[in-house]
Amino acid sequence: MVSRTAVALLSSLLVAQTAVAQSTALFRLEEVTIADLNAAFDAGGLTCQQLVRLYLDRIAAYEDGGPKLNSITTVNSNALATAAALDSERRRLGRRRALHCIPVLLKDNIDAPDMPTSNGSVILKDAIPPDAAYITRALREAGALILGKAAMGEFAGGSYNTVDGQTVNPYNFKRQTGGSSSGPGAAVAANLTLLAIGTDTSTSVRGPSSFNGIVGLRPTTGLISRDGIAPKNLNFDTAGPMARTVTDVARLLTVIAGADPKDPASVDVYNHHPSSRRTEGPGRGYADFTKFLKKGSLKGARLGVVRDFFGGDPEIDALAKTAIAKMQDLGAHLVDVHLDPEFLDFYVRNGAQNIRRIADYRFKRDWETYLTRFGPGVPKTVAEFVEIYETKVAKSPLPVDNSVLDLLKRSLVTSTDDPAYQNLINNVLPTATRLKLAIFDTSGVDALVFPYQPTFAAPINNPVSHIDDPAYVAAPGRPDPAIMAGYSSVGFPGIVVPMGLGSQGLPMTISFMGRPYDEGRLLSYAYDYEQATLLRRPSPLVPPLPGEVIKYQPSKRAR
Repeated sequence: MVSRTAVALLSSLLVAQTAVAQSTALFRLEEVTIADLNAAFDAGGLTCQQLVRLYLDRIAAYEDGGPKLNSITTVNSNALATAAALDSERRRLGRRRALHCIPVLLKDNIDAPDMPTSNGSVILKDAIPPDAAYITRALREAGALILGKAAMGEFAGGSYNTVDGQTVNPYNFKRQTGGSSSGPGAAVAANLTLLAIGTDTSTSVRGPSSFNGIVGLRPTTGLISRDGIAPKNLNFDTAGPMARTVTDVARLLTVIAGADPKDPASVDVYNHHPSSRRTEGPGRGYADFTKFLKKGSLKGARLGVVRDFFGGDPEIDALAKTAIAKMQDLGAHLVDVHLDPEFLDFYVRNGAQNIRRIADYRFKRDWETYLTRFGPGVPKTVAEFVEIYETKVAKSPLPVDNSVLDLLKRSLVTSTDDPAYQNLINNVLPTATRLKLAIFDTSGVDALVFPYQPTFAAPINNPVSHIDDPAYVAAPGRPDPAIMAGYSSVGFPGIVVPMGLGSQGLPMTISFMGRPYDEGRLLSYAYDYEQATLLRRPSPLVPPLPGEVIKYQPSKRAR
């Protein structure tokens, strides 16, 4: 028989072992969230400098070596020094700011005065802007660490550029990433950063997010200031947050949304949000968008399932049907939506591509205004761009995307004074807004839901032109999902969320689209669906490196 003393001793040993186990925590870099980082920082298990070194190691392994993803154009040379300063601030004052040492990549059309803004073009590979974009200031005021500049399609078209070449999909190194926010999409998916900022003129946040299996939000145009962002087409341009979870997208949006008098569209949006008005200035958004992140949000929601966007790929259709069935299980009321003949005539049979082409008549004016901010070593006219392209870029080692030169040349002979452009602004875009709002009104739905892309990421064919890229061109007679948010007088918000992988291991997303100024509702639906499914998966082709899992004992103060 075992003595009572032995039993007591054994019991005390088990209690001690349990206490030790409970006091030991693990930090894993792969798929880390803002909450995970804050927990490790607050517990004393990780420093900002350690974190930055881990990301720099991954960039060296998978961006500069291995598959060479070509997702990052510039790594911030001050990243470690900034990390040291953030560590010092935390030791002295604690975590005071919303994104304290949270790594963010900026798409390379967003200005930061300590790095070039290349726009994916070798013409501008050394163009240092004189000051920071509104977004950059907001992020830094919130304590974020700008890890670098992410690659992008040249002049915001496609997923290829003359600085880095083709960005590679981390799920299949022979597949595209989508564009033009190709670098942000691939880098977030490959765990080279925690967060990224992309821009979306037609589909450039949601497309790469879909092909790389992450969360991407295209907000109402103006919710995020465009100050300090190189223009693609200011009728439609907006920045958008990209992350691996809906929660992190909401946290990022909270920091970068805000009224800015330098962007007229921002002022207009601000006037539509009087109930959530807060102090103006970088880093002080309209509202805390995380307040919308509630489980059960889909219960009672009326979702319009846009059936016209099915039929592109049977595997994508199957994933979408499963996703929508889950939403129904969560209490959503589903309404089948078929786009009416007037909408189809307007966007498909009469050529929606003409909207974008005519809208580009403002390209030269907007770009030459933007270029006045730069120093004497940077070209100041689109005519100079064309000359450099034809005499130097065409002879560079990297192939040239002819659609870029076509855009530059066209802009020399078009003007916003053209009757076609005036008709677009005064008639066509307001009609587009009316037709989209009518879908909600006629169907009586709170949001539209549909598979965001008709195909998985297409094979790479260098250089990929964004004009004939099969991933961006709908089949004849079939509407393109990208038109649903863009191409109107006010941008409609849309968010994409992972809905699983196809049989070849390629990811795809489901899309929620809302009325203008309805970001909160979309975030709530996306969050409820995400939490019920958790279908985001990291790529096995870019696995964790040694040292990315850290075991630590939380400090007594943190406990």
